[in-house]
Amino acid sequence: MDIMIVDDEPQVAEVLAASLERQGHRTTVVHSGREALDRIKGGAFDAMFLDVSMPGMNGLDVMAEVRRIRPTLAVVVITGHATADEIENVKKMGAVDVIQKPSALTHYHEAIERLHTRTQKKPFPRLEDV
Repeated sequence: MDIMIVDDEPQVAEVLAASLERQGHRTTVVHSGREALDRIKGGAFDAMFLDVSMPGMNGLDVMAEVRRIRPTLAVVVITGHATADEIENVKKMGAVDVIQKPSALTHYHEAIERLHTRTQKKPFPRLEDV
């Protein structure tokens, strides 16, 4: 899968990208909502990990714009401070999954596996098999 990771914390994004790449995915890391939207317009991504809390354009604003530009893009929201109502709202906006920070890398891989299971009928490699 081609996966975009949008997080203003470079270390978090790079660790996630490296882990997903070891699992066979292609990743693109960006650190702002504006950059994410620019890349979405010009690239064919299968999924996006999107941090909610970012300076400037926050993840919810990005999510709304992504839904307008690429309504079928699978978006997994990453958040460290969301309430139950906020989580419910991002799901209503079309997020396919929500991951709470801090989170083990296995949670990210499980989110991708759930996404893959929905879109493909072939088994997906498990983290421990990589």
